[in-house]
Amino acid sequence: MKSEIKITHANIETPLIVSDEFVQLLIIENPSFFYSTVCDLNNQFEGELGNYIFSTNNQMIPPAKNGDIISNLFNFDLNDKKNLTLLQKKLESIAFSEKIINFNELSSKTIEFVAEVSCLLPFTLEYNEPQPSDYFKIAGVKFEKQYDSLEEKIICYINALIELKKCEFFIFINLKSVLSDEKLKQIYSHCRAEQIGLLLVESGKLRPLLTEEKAIIITEDLCEIVENYN
Repeated sequence: MKSEIKITHANIETPLIVSDEFVQLLIIENPSFFYSTVCDLNNQFEGELGNYIFSTNNQMIPPAKNGDIISNLFNFDLNDKKNLTLLQKKLESIAFSEKIINFNELSSKTIEFVAEVSCLLPFTLEYNEPQPSDYFKIAGVKFEKQYDSLEEKIICYINALIELKKCEFFIFINLKSVLSDEKLKQIYSHCRAEQIGLLLVESGKLRPLLTEEKAIIITEDLCEIVENYN
C-alpha cells in the first residue's frame, strides 16, 4: 500500500489499521453494534454519512476512493453497473493508446460498410464514426462469471479492482464464516504480494487467530479486547 489507512470510531478506543503488513480484524459480538457497523460502512462506501472516519497521513479520505467493501459474500458480482463502467473506460483507454492502429482500421471498415449499405436505399442517411465503446457494447464485453471456488472469485474481484480502480484495500463482512483458514491464507498471501490491505469485520470469533491477523474484539457488553498486538 502507498500508506496505512487508519479507521476510527467514537466507541472503539483502538484505531483500526489497514495495512499490507497484516490483516486487521474487527470482531463485534454485540449484535446491535455489528448491524450498525455494517450499515455504516455500506453507506459510507456509497458516499453517505457514517460513524467511521477513514484517514491516511492524518488526512480524512472518502473510503470508496481507494477501497471497496464486500458485505454479501453470497451475492457479489463484478458485473455491476459501476464496475462495468470502469471496465469500459479501461478498454477505451487501451484502444486509444496501445491499439489505436487496429481501432482506426476497424473504424474505417465500419464506415465503409455503412456507406455501402446506405447507397442501396432511396434516401440519404447520416451516421457517426464509431467509438471503441460501441464495439465493446455490441460484443457484450463483461467479466467472466464462472469460478471454481469462492476464494478464486474473491481473488479475481480483487485483481479487477486493483487494475480498474487502483484499489488499495478491501473490507469483507464475515469472510471467516465461509472460508477455512487454509483458503483465507491463500487470499492473505495474494493481497500481501499485491500490497493490498484487508479489514475483516466479523460477528464473532470462530477460531484462534492466524499469525497474519490482528484483532480488535468488541464483546457483547461493549468491552474492548485486542489480540495479536505486541
